[in-house]
Amino acid sequence: MRLTRLLPARLRRRLRAAANARAASVPLPASSEFLHVIATRHGIGVFDEQWFAYRQLLLEHVTLASLDAQTHRDFVWLIAIDREMPPVARQRLDDLAAERPWIHLAETELKRDFVPDLVSWTREEARARGKGWALTTRLDDDDAIHRGLVGRLHGAAAAYLAEGRAAPAILSPVLGCNWVPSEAAGHRAYHHSPSIGLSLLEPAERATTVYRRNHSTLAQTLVPGGVSVRHLDGETPSWLYAHTGLSDQQRDGSERMSKVAEHSHAVTLDAAALAEFGITSEGLRLLRRTPEPEPHETLHLLNRRGLDVEQEIHDLREAMSRNGGGDAALRRKIAKLHAERRRMHEHLIR
Repeated sequence: MRLTRLLPARLRRRLRAAANARAASVPLPASSEFLHVIATRHGIGVFDEQWFAYRQLLLEHVTLASLDAQTHRDFVWLIAIDREMPPVARQRLDDLAAERPWIHLAETELKRDFVPDLVSWTREEARARGKGWALTTRLDDDDAIHRGLVGRLHGAAAAYLAEGRAAPAILSPVLGCNWVPSEAAGHRAYHHSPSIGLSLLEPAERATTVYRRNHSTLAQTLVPGGVSVRHLDGETPSWLYAHTGLSDQQRDGSERMSKVAEHSHAVTLDAAALAEFGITSEGLRLLRRTPEPEPHETLHLLNRRGLDVEQEIHDLREAMSRNGGGDAALRRKIAKLHAERRRMHEHLIR
């Protein structure tokens, strides 16, 4: 049975209506002196409809819910997607974006194209809007941020710019929660350079975005060059890191989910706690009642094999560029590799 059929039509309509009401209730505020781009990768290189059926439950009722709930809405949510993603999944995204002018769907060819595409789009969009600075923020497609985090990021960015600084600044919300949706359990967590909510403020014309380096090493890499680091601390968790079986970080033997749910300081994250991240009680019930799909094998290994094929495509693209782009034989090889990449990732779920 498809996962999308597990949800009663009446509940689907009620959840959709609630989400639309949240989206319409908060007007877009006046622009500031910087462009804020929250960037998310969503299934680039994945072609399995069952994978998307569950992943988009998380995207809608966790990630999107947290952005719909933001108290400050002066941002663009750029969702990078594969240009050949399954039509049903694409239509679902199109429907969400149609009602939210702050969502931008950005098609890309390969995973490796995400960062350069994001850099180009951010620079061009900032120029078009007359912004001198760009603030980019990391957010995965199954995680959430606190409903007040965008406002805190904007306040920190404005304070930094008011100091007259010219160098970029890293804004790092250090306190968050690890969370297992299927268990409704989690615990407080600290990270000096988190994978959720980590942001980079830069002069727009030279923006390289927060994705230019791995989140764990971004500060170590940039600080020697004069970049400032501002930690956003306090007692309010800024991010919610969801641990599920569909994460490519959930490797065989890692036991990441059980380590979170069975942590010595784990607590039940109830509806009241999750509401701080925009997650509704109905969304929480839906996540609890929907069984997680089981991959055929660890997605981490599939991801690595897919990157090997991407490297071959990239090398052929470079060769074709050097030849002026008119080599029919190279185009056929690239098309063959794209077909292989699709076959590898069409049937991920048992």
